Amino acid sequence: MIPLVRNILACVLCMCAVWAHPALSQTADPQQAAPREASEVALFAKALQTVADNYVETVDAQKLTDAALKAMLNSLDGHSAYMNAEEYREFDENLAGEFAGIGVVLEIADGWPRVISPTDGGPSARAGVASGWKIDTIDGKSAKGKTLQGTVRLLRGQIGTEVAVGFRDEQGKSHELTLVRDTIRLKSVYSRRLGDVGYLRITNFGGRTADDFGDALAELYSDGPLTGAILDLRNNSGGFVRAAIAVAGYFLEPGAVIVRQGRSLQDAAETKVVQANSLLTGVPVVVLINGGSASSAEILTGALRDNHRASILGLTSFGKGIVQGVFPIADGAQGAVTVTTVRYFTPEGQSIQKIGIAPDLAVARTEAEARAALTPDRTLSEASLVNAMDNDQGLVREVPTEVEGPEPPAEGDPPAPPLFAQPVPDDAAIAADFQIRRALDVLATGSVDAAREGRPVKVYCAEKQAEDAASE
Repeated sequence: MIPLVRNILACVLCMCAVWAHPALSQTADPQQAAPREASEVALFAKALQTVADNYVETVDAQKLTDAALKAMLNSLDGHSAYMNAEEYREFDENLAGEFAGIGVVLEIADGWPRVISPTDGGPSARAGVASGWKIDTIDGKSAKGKTLQGTVRLLRGQIGTEVAVGFRDEQGKSHELTLVRDTIRLKSVYSRRLGDVGYLRITNFGGRTADDFGDALAELYSDGPLTGAILDLRNNSGGFVRAAIAVAGYFLEPGAVIVRQGRSLQDAAETKVVQANSLLTGVPVVVLINGGSASSAEILTGALRDNHRASILGLTSFGKGIVQGVFPIADGAQGAVTVTTVRYFTPEGQSIQKIGIAPDLAVARTEAEARAALTPDRTLSEASLVNAMDNDQGLVREVPTEVEGPEPPAEGDPPAPPLFAQPVPDDAAIAADFQIRRALDVLATGSVDAAREGRPVKVYCAEKQAEDAASE
């Protein structure tokens, strides 16, 4: 056996050791697993050796192994993946919270890189890039078929350098943008007062999010009591589950169920509030979500909804109802595997995988967003990922029949400002943000139903939209 193939076989054997982790092999028979895994590893080694010995040109066995491991993990679902050593190092740097790039959280959908959410105040957000936009080209070359890490590598670079990115929005319109790379700092909590209402925005769930949220809440209260709170989780693509669980303690009573996690609902373990913070006790809460709200953001939203602690407003969330673990191989020297380990369920036992969390009041920021939300297959969701894991309860994502939104802009009106072009919305941004304004209406009137009746607004209807499309 050639030395390189022997080294690669060691990597594959390490992966088998990862798979033997107790959290991932609860149903396996350990006496049968080892021989079966040894046989499969031997098959892989023989195939690799055969290619190395017989291919018409010299092969790079490491590249072949990387490709095989990536294909193997990618075949499982839309989130399991293999990272080689360099990719894992870059992944680790991301967790440090600062890097240079264009400021987007990406996924791969239908073979194309797609924006889950722009990063607050980053080059993409300032240029108006929105959730759901796909990347067609990077510096004039097609982005189709590129891996997530490969795409990220092309978009990053030295601060101040330019990269030409061709985007395609959810209406199919092309946007050719030249973006200047900048330092991306992933601060996770922003806040301000809107009169007696506290506005708290969580951009992602990192290691310090819960502590930062507590500090922001204390600062809001330093200027007096709050009569209501808006928790903005729009474009929050997730992060550490434990951080979302900790933040839930600021809203829920001790003993309240936050989330259930397991291979199925029947064996799912409950996670409950152990220590609660009383600052928000009795304070009405509205949660803002959209198609970029995913994973841990959905766990927190589901916990507040099922515990009847908040009204949910905005657009249906992404629908990621599964949780991944990252397992380094040889302490990262040979990369790492990201593997889906459990499904999660809301406190009342609902899986949101591929369906998302539907708001109590469907509200869009813009006319275009409202019309997209009413159109099947035009919305950002987990269901569009390649090999997306099915909803194990057989639930299907529902398209709303009605969505509130602002009046269509008059000819010559400026376009709506990009969402989160600045991390904390100023007064002008608040006034222009239809979703925040409707959240304030809900708090002012006391309920979603009262807000509907109290201030008539434009309602976009799926039936009317279908009739208009048929007549064109």
